[in-house]
Amino acid sequence: MPSLKGKAIRDRDVELRDSLFPNAESRMWDRSRFHGFTTMPKTMPYICRILDELSKGQPLSDTYVALWCATWDNAFVRLGRMPDLAFAAGFTGQRGSRTFQDRLRRLVDLGFVEVAPSGNQTMGLAFLPNPHARIVELYQAKLDPAGDPALKAKAVGLQAATYNAFVERAQELGATDVAASLIALREPKDAGKTPPKSKLALALAGKAKAPPEVEDLLAAPSEATTKPVRRLRRSKA
Repeated sequence: MPSLKGKAIRDRDVELRDSLFPNAESRMWDRSRFHGFTTMPKTMPYICRILDELSKGQPLSDTYVALWCATWDNAFVRLGRMPDLAFAAGFTGQRGSRTFQDRLRRLVDLGFVEVAPSGNQTMGLAFLPNPHARIVELYQAKLDPAGDPALKAKAVGLQAATYNAFVERAQELGATDVAASLIALREPKDAGKTPPKSKLALALAGKAKAPPEVEDLLAAPSEATTKPVRRLRRSKA
């Protein structure tokens, strides 16, 4: 459901479009009237650029878009017609399918595609997880000195200028998934966890052995139990 602000911008754009391009409404491709469309985030140009940066010398964007356009708004792809997907991605000739498979494996390695076997195909079915979340995860791993070494190695090619432009565009669009990912990164890693109990607390609960100094304290009789209690005599009036 578009916001009021988004609707106002759309209405202004439509008015300007119709004043410049005659019969635009009847000549445009409209997904509300024609079949065969897929939903795609407006950040896709940035996603494609990031994918190509992450795989220098082996551009991945054409392969990723071909996979995305093969879904039915469910992020799921049947890979049985691999030659057709390879052709759509721009790979032709005898090596077309093999090149497409190499690019697909690279996308799997980077975490932008997940695959499962089907029949005699080791990569017969594919799932495309949210690319926004993966991009944020990879870049933060690159910045974090204590980040996962495997993720750091994958994120080497990702440029700061490209990532920042992606985040800026996502914020302009109101991409709530990107906002949620960034908020989660600012939360302490131990947020919501119960703080560890002290050794004394665990010993008193019978769940651990007390430290030596505590054992001595617990074993020693208290002063209140060793000294006799003196009774006060009331003086006679």
